[in-house]
Amino acid sequence: MPPHLVTWKGEPDPRALGGSGPRVDGAVPSKENPMTTATATDTGTLRELLQAPGPFLSVYFDREPRPQLAQAAQSRWRGLTARLADEGAAPATLDALTAEVMDRLPGTGALAAFAAEGKVRHVVELPGDGHGDLAVSGTLPHLLPLMEWRQDHPAHVVVVVDRAGADLLLYAEGSTEPVRRTVTGPDDEIGRSSGLPQMRFQHRAEDSWEHNAAAVADAVTEALDEVSARLLLLAGDVRARQYLTKHLPARVRSSVSVGQVSGSRSEDGSGSGRAAQVAAEAAAAAREETAGLLRRLDEERAPGGHAVEGVHATLQALAAGRVGTLAVTDDPQDSRTAWFGPGPTDVYEHREDFVPNGSGPLASGRLADVVVRSALLTGADVRILEPDTPGAPAQGTGGICRFG
Repeated sequence: MPPHLVTWKGEPDPRALGGSGPRVDGAVPSKENPMTTATATDTGTLRELLQAPGPFLSVYFDREPRPQLAQAAQSRWRGLTARLADEGAAPATLDALTAEVMDRLPGTGALAAFAAEGKVRHVVELPGDGHGDLAVSGTLPHLLPLMEWRQDHPAHVVVVVDRAGADLLLYAEGSTEPVRRTVTGPDDEIGRSSGLPQMRFQHRAEDSWEHNAAAVADAVTEALDEVSARLLLLAGDVRARQYLTKHLPARVRSSVSVGQVSGSRSEDGSGSGRAAQVAAEAAAAAREETAGLLRRLDEERAPGGHAVEGVHATLQALAAGRVGTLAVTDDPQDSRTAWFGPGPTDVYEHREDFVPNGSGPLASGRLADVVVRSALLTGADVRILEPDTPGAPAQGTGGICRFG
């Protein structure tokens, strides 16, 4: 018997109400079921935003969950908009932002909103603790805090297993709400009959549990591939976890970090405690991802390596389309600028570096925003660093190139 697989997220899919084979329940984004944080912060969405006409107002606003303190939140917002108005922000764009933000109060977490030409182009509700209000006006959207939030929520899969099957939770990068799946193995645990010898019963039971673990391992491998996760967290029956780990493909065991969290499939109230452990493990994995990149950057600094660092060298590499991974420090006090044109590789340290080629006019933007735009539009990965991160590239900008 093949394993039975159920996926659910949102309202049931009508196809799940009848027929044979795997049952898949799902939901599509709508006003009632909006875009998730995973899709609202993914590279494709950010590329679309970067290609929209500016100038932009970018705001990060800590929401207030308590209705009785709504006036304090509104006062904070008025302070932000007053400063933007003093900097020359268009009234229509400020009005559009204000309407959007007020419509989302009260609430928890932070709000990231980007507006231009009198319209809110993109807005994302970011769960978790806020980091203080920020408002930036410029030729480009200021995406670094949003991208840092996303990288702090890496893709991972949680598996709660027993000897009959498993419950899977799939978190795409930037997601705080999982897709849930249940896998029921092909073999039921064997109930012992009165005439079945103990040793024979034990062998048959072990064989059944191992078949089930193999089915779960197949589903786990597919889930890891689906969300491109390099973190797997296991909970549940110890023997079942051992069997599952045994049946994971060698490529998974070598490329995925496997950790353990508490709890079981029984209704024992362990879900909330496990959720906190999962969040902590994911945050640790995000920090290790940054540390790993910085180790690679240090290795690539050797003669013949593919590292670049410093403003001049990084802009040259971006202009040549060479950067595979960009590392950039997000420092709110950094007022340096660079120049960019319509194309992804039209980036210059100084205006006089530009050689007219008919591509279009140049604009000046915040340095970090210019290099992030070029990296995203040329298909490079981007890693956001905090100020004073040990091992960060010189001048807060650098990366690893695809080729020399």
